[in-house]
Amino acid sequence: MTGDLKFKSFFLLPHSLKVFTTSLMAYYKKRKKYGQFFHRYYDFLLTSSSQVQEKKAEEELEEFLEYIKKNCRFYFRNLSNNYDLKSWPIIDKEIVNKQYSDFVLNKPYFIGKSSGTTGQPFNVPYSKGVYQKEYSFWWYHRSLCDIYRGDKIATFAGHKIADVRRNIPPFWLYNFAENQMFFSSYHLSMKNMPEYMMMLNRYKPAFIHGYPSTLYYIAKYILNEDVQLDFQPKMVVGSSETILNFQRKAIEEAFHTKLYVWYGNTEFCGHITECSHSRLHVQPYHSVVRILKDDNTDAKLGEIGRLVATNFSNYSLALINYDTKDIVKIGENQNCPCGKGGTVLDYIVGRIEDYIITPEGRFVGRLDHLFKDAKYVKNAQIVQKDVKRIIIRIEKEDGYSESIEKTILLEAMSRLGDTIDVQFQYVNEIGKEPNGKFKFVVQNIDLENIM
Repeated sequence: MTGDLKFKSFFLLPHSLKVFTTSLMAYYKKRKKYGQFFHRYYDFLLTSSSQVQEKKAEEELEEFLEYIKKNCRFYFRNLSNNYDLKSWPIIDKEIVNKQYSDFVLNKPYFIGKSSGTTGQPFNVPYSKGVYQKEYSFWWYHRSLCDIYRGDKIATFAGHKIADVRRNIPPFWLYNFAENQMFFSSYHLSMKNMPEYMMMLNRYKPAFIHGYPSTLYYIAKYILNEDVQLDFQPKMVVGSSETILNFQRKAIEEAFHTKLYVWYGNTEFCGHITECSHSRLHVQPYHSVVRILKDDNTDAKLGEIGRLVATNFSNYSLALINYDTKDIVKIGENQNCPCGKGGTVLDYIVGRIEDYIITPEGRFVGRLDHLFKDAKYVKNAQIVQKDVKRIIIRIEKEDGYSESIEKTILLEAMSRLGDTIDVQFQYVNEIGKEPNGKFKFVVQNIDLENIM
């Protein structure tokens, strides 16, 4: 069954069965997420200092590299004789995809799918330890604002709640397994916003997280329409996109709560969180992070570079000196009153994404999902110059076919609807922005005149 048919079948279910199905799958995943490794790592993060965490990371990195030397085929040919990461080769998604079997180690406990900002698909196998370790970092960050498992969560991300053509509520699904309400990001419009506000006031979440573009749209509505919220969340977290200053201002004003940055990726290479003093901290015990300049030398304080990371806990996939292609700036001032340690960054440049605006007035962000199952797509970009049409630009590889184009088209229609014209443009190379990154969504519509 294709992903499109699977979702169509899900959309046809009565709402109560959707809730049951969603919760059942969440219970299954909950058992995988919160096992012995989760509790061990979570307790360690809560009770240890940053210095202890850094020392522990050094010890586990050495053990991991020793294991890699003996068990990873890629490094048989690129073997380093020491534990200094500067002597190990730098790799990226394209290198790993081309020699995928040479990087895979053991049978995975779980497999994640990534497309990232480039649109290039990537399957990431996880060992049990690293999978549960990732969730320990999630809850460790949330504990900064006294958010704990069992508290009410509202999620505004890329979950498919209902057919995009649906024009009556509900546009949300409750997950009994984690006391979580999933809200659709694909039905946001002036017409539907009163329904969203009603459900938010009824649910009263303690924790809200999602894509900044979606949270910003909701915040603008609250402020413009003078909506009165019957609750105040303890914490709001934005992830998967760069949080722009105007977005932060609106979100914090609307919810009367600080907005926190949470940076991560499907590869589990590099983890950055914002503290209560609004400083961005690289988490040293999550993975070893290097910030490299164009010549692959380490950036210094105050300099900009690429985030290159080594996950030393994933014994199913060897990602050493993995270039995420995301750009960050190291802070000149490394002192922070929070005492959490880790390299302090001024900002994350990567992952700036815009909305795609549909003819019905819906604002849809984070559309990298279109390419998660699309093989032979080297790179992709979505361009919109008017609300009636988008252009999907693709750098294709050998093996790309009409059936893959059809799959991408169906995914686009499932999120954007069938009233917007979707065109494909095949190019040899997609140009980059002056900062070395390329924008996944190039959107040339004046948002201020629409909102």
